[in-house]
Amino acid sequence: MAVYRITRFAAQNMEKAGEIAEKLRTEIEGFGAEFIDMVSYGNGKGVVIAKYHDQTVMDAATERVKKVFSKMIEEGAVDGDSVHPHVGNVFKSF
Repeated sequence: MAVYRITRFAAQNMEKAGEIAEKLRTEIEGFGAEFIDMVSYGNGKGVVIAKYHDQTVMDAATERVKKVFSKMIEEGAVDGDSVHPHVGNVFKSF
């Protein structure tokens, strides 16, 4: 059953966070996710929504995901204290 990693974050510069992600596109595409969306909902707040086929695939990507966020933090695009990942299993689809 599909699983999601939903990571909330704050970015002083959302555009810069997107540019860093774009530079890491090849690595991110190798995470094994069915999709990964970066969403800005204004005022420097955002969320990354990633859907994985199953827990095993998501777990295998975890350290690589942390490295991408670390890069965004190191380059000053994302506030490190604001990164809050949440994981959930799909229990109903429509």
